Amino acid sequence: MKTELQKMIDGFSVGDHVAATGSDTRGHEVTRTGYLLAEPKLVNARRNGSPAKGLRLCVGAKGTDPSERTTWTTLFPDAGSVERTPEPEPGKWSMTELRYVPGVKASSHNTRILYGGKGGARSSGPTQSAPVNVVYTTEGLYVLWDPATDKTYAVITLATKIWWAHVPQEDAAADAPSSSGESEDAEPTSPAAGS
Repeated sequence: MKTELQKMIDGFSVGDHVAATGSDTRGHEVTRTGYLLAEPKLVNARRNGSPAKGLRLCVGAKGTDPSERTTWTTLFPDAGSVERTPEPEPGKWSMTELRYVPGVKASSHNTRILYGGKGGARSSGPTQSAPVNVVYTTEGLYVLWDPATDKTYAVITLATKIWWAHVPQEDAAADAPSSSGESEDAEPTSPAAGS
């Protein structure tokens, strides 16, 4: 069984961009797309109420801690797959529910995307292009907020469809904290801070 599991991930290494379909920690089928964050690990998991050997992959946005359960998917010899996928193109628009944006979760406040407006059946394309932080507030609500202007673009749930794109590298670098050693008097406060 260990050999069968090992064959599934032959040729893959940490840092590869992949789509992995398997089971989450509750036993539900899940597909995670992103970077392979850690070496695959042989685990004892539960499958249909019984113990089973599986291979845990940690897949998510770059910089995500692999110990976060939201990155885990477990492959079993007869159920699960992993395939290489193209690297995301910065500026290439997608319309999905917020839950499918890589890195979005309640425990993280550092996911940054380009926000193109709300999506849906009648939406044919993005209506704007604003770099925003996706910030979890409370009670299942997420704020799409630009710390540079302190502007809130939307307050939505994980099920809300939006137009989004990965932030281009030069924009991401410009938004990163300064490493010049100079201290700043005040940092922008996220809209969730007072919640």
